[in-house]
Order: sequence, then C-alpha cells, then structure tokens
Amino acid sequence: MSNRLICDMPNVTVTKPSGLSSSMFFKAYSGPNAIAFAQLSSRAGIKRRRSATGQPINDDKAPGVSYCLKLIEVSQNYRNKGVGSALLNEIIDFCRDERVSLIYGEAKGEFAALRRWYLEQGFEIDSIDNIQLSLT
Repeated sequence: MSNRLICDMPNVTVTKPSGLSSSMFFKAYSGPNAIAFAQLSSRAGIKRRRSATGQPINDDKAPGVSYCLKLIEVSQNYRNKGVGSALLNEIIDFCRDERVSLIYGEAKGEFAALRRWYLEQGFEIDSIDNIQLSLT
C-alpha cells in the first residue's frame, strides 16, 4: 500500500504494511529513491487488565499488542524537512487503526534534539531515554 506522505516536500510517498505482523517496515520515497524507513517489531502484552475479583477484563480498545520502534532513519539530504515526523505520524495512525495499545523503544542519536522530537510527537521519555506512546 502506497500513498502520499504529508511533509514539507512535494511528491513523497509512503509504503506501509497491509496488516499486523511480527516485523513491519514503513518506507518513504521521493520518486524512485528511498529517503526514509522505519522498522517495528512486536511482542504480546505481558499483563492483561483484571477486575477487582481477578477476572480478565475483555477490553476491545486495549488488545495488549505493543510494538517496538526499532529504527527510524531519514537520509541525510532529507532531514529537517518533516519527513521523519510525517513517517512517524503514519506509523502512529497505522497502529491506532490496527488497535495496537503501545509503541515503545529507545531514543538513539543526538539526545537533546531527539528527546525534544519524541516529546513533540506525544511520547513519554524516561531518564535512560526509553520512549513510550500509549495508544489506548
């Protein structure tokens, strides 16, 4: 599936998975050239919510599936043009549509700028640069 990526550059498209799988790739293209990509991998939720009596709660909005954002990379010549933010927004929207409950990972790279970027995207960041975005 490919569609237009909303960013500061014209004619950028994104390909994304057609559904959930254990490893998913999102790719952004400018014409035939790949300019950015992201990888997510899954794990089942460890804790299911329980009622006061200890019975599992059937909550359709929180299926307990979470994805680790393993990598998001934008080619050097395309940075600071909104491509990474637009790609991350596509990932978040895709995960919401698929009823994923959590996206998590680690902020790697230039920490001050990267921490600020993830915070602007709605993620929480702990003291050791773990990121987390609850979608429920």
